[in-house]
Amino acid sequence: MKTNETIREFITTEILHGTLTAPLNDQDPLIETGIIDSLGVMTLLAFLENKYEIQMPGDELVPENFETVSAITALVDRWANSQGG
Repeated sequence: MKTNETIREFITTEILHGTLTAPLNDQDPLIETGIIDSLGVMTLLAFLENKYEIQMPGDELVPENFETVSAITALVDRWANSQGG
């Protein structure tokens, strides 16, 4: 499964518990629309660090990096590549 698909599935099933009425797209604004909140970001972060065996530095924990599935995917890919994951 591709990184973006894994992230989208996690958000849909574990954070939203399947409550979305339409499919989640990679460009949907997650924070702005309330799809995820600060607790959701922390839950997602814990999942990403565990799943991809990466450690996100604090300076990467900005809203822009969690605004869309695409932004989260780019963040994960950048850190997984830099850490040899």
